[in-house]
Amino acid sequence: MKRALLVVVCAALAGCGFHLRGAHEFALPARLSVMRVTMPASGLKYPGLVLTVRHALEDRGVRVVTQGHVPAVVLSGETMTPMIVTMSPEGGASAYLLDYAVTFSLLGAHGRVLIPPSVVRAQREYRFDPLNLPAMAREQAYLERRLRHSAARQIVWRLASYKRRARAH
Repeated sequence: MKRALLVVVCAALAGCGFHLRGAHEFALPARLSVMRVTMPASGLKYPGLVLTVRHALEDRGVRVVTQGHVPAVVLSGETMTPMIVTMSPEGGASAYLLDYAVTFSLLGAHGRVLIPPSVVRAQREYRFDPLNLPAMAREQAYLERRLRHSAARQIVWRLASYKRRARAH
């Protein structure tokens, strides 16, 4: 019964044109409809952060290309710093905070800086169990992926807010 009610409510919301508040403001400006994503300091062609930002942009309708005179998101730094939050009675770490920071900038089609280097951060706390190291390694890898996704969404949000700032001038 509850599932049927949930399906009916979801269908009604979908049919009535329901949109999250502010969702229309999250659209990227037309001049950013085709972009490049680069990470010049990295020797890798497709490191995890570049792919995550590319996918976040594509989810917003941006066509991401690898070459051409189009605006570019330049990812110039990425750090993942674990910090001890709490200690166990034995003196070892029992909880960590992963602090993830990404530095990015936006260049116009002809190389002009549109958004100067900016930092986005994401943090997650996790408990450490020395008796289950394989699970801890999997949890840390999972959290690193989630932090990367969170930072990519923040970058896309900043790109969308660039449209609003540009209109104000």
